[in-house]
Amino acid sequence: MKQTAVEWFAKELNNWRIKEFGEDSIIGIPQEVFDKAKEMEKEQIIDAYNISWALRDKPYATADKYYKETFKSE
Repeated sequence: MKQTAVEWFAKELNNWRIKEFGEDSIIGIPQEVFDKAKEMEKEQIIDAYNISWALRDKPYATADKYYKETFKSE
């Protein structure tokens, strides 16, 4: 099973926390924040799949173009 970006990030952050502050440190992401991020990511993945079906007859030139137009940085 693949790991999502949010899961990867949380794992890497935890590894960094342990390396920098020790196993017993209490620095970290609150569970409710992590759960919300995972839910948001799940919704984005589902939306992307559904949009890909809706646009199958008139797709964007590239997936990268779709991403840049949909998720513009502010």
